Amino acid sequence: MKSAILSIGREIVSGITLDTNSHFISSYLTRVGILNRFIQSVDDRKGDIVVSVRFLLDRVDILITTGGLGPTFDDITLEAVAEALGKKLYLDTEALEFIQAFYERLYKAGKIDSPILNDKRKKMAYLIEGCKPLKNSVGAAWGVYLKDGEKHIFCLPGLPKEMRAMFEDEVLPIVEKLSDRVSLIKEVTVDLNDESVLGRLIDRVMKSHDVYIKSLPEGFDKRQMNVRFTAFGKSNEEAEQKIESALSELLRLINQHN
Repeated sequence: MKSAILSIGREIVSGITLDTNSHFISSYLTRVGILNRFIQSVDDRKGDIVVSVRFLLDRVDILITTGGLGPTFDDITLEAVAEALGKKLYLDTEALEFIQAFYERLYKAGKIDSPILNDKRKKMAYLIEGCKPLKNSVGAAWGVYLKDGEKHIFCLPGLPKEMRAMFEDEVLPIVEKLSDRVSLIKEVTVDLNDESVLGRLIDRVMKSHDVYIKSLPEGFDKRQMNVRFTAFGKSNEEAEQKIESALSELLRLINQHN
């Protein structure tokens, strides 16, 4: 299974806010054996979001969006995703009741001036037809999970604490079932500090081993270099065996060179 993450918001593309959401999500996807192919950011412009969603869904099996689920004018993610998929929005009564109760709690706690369910708040209860609503244990806006043919689409909030809670509670159990493999990452230090030389040796190893190998140079002040191995397998044991075989071959080639 291949995945992509689409981070939505002008604050992201303008450099005002650091996109920690994509880092969090991609690290989890890798752990459960999903190969994340893209991390893309896009402005809060409906047409741009539609184009991005269609582009990514043409290339991956799982798309996860973050941002744009709130009550403001530029929170248009669900509207854009629905258009990209040829679907419509509907008023989810359970989400509406949840939002009403959410603002009533804030009002009683003295955190807002009014609990009235105005149009902006009600806007968050409009979800995409055919979706499985994803509940928000931290904030007001629910997310959605859609299965469109063989494609899986998740739309999550942009606020990190809300996104993380929803991902761990609602999304992770689903993607774990979608994946039929695990991944393993291992870093080792080798006695070679010239990346141009090491790169040729890595190329030879990767041609005969189902392992992704990445050199991690830190300059020529050190005599050694770290190398990261990533492998996928049906089990941790299978992935580890792939890495150990590739590592053994690389160390042999390095010793020959030295």
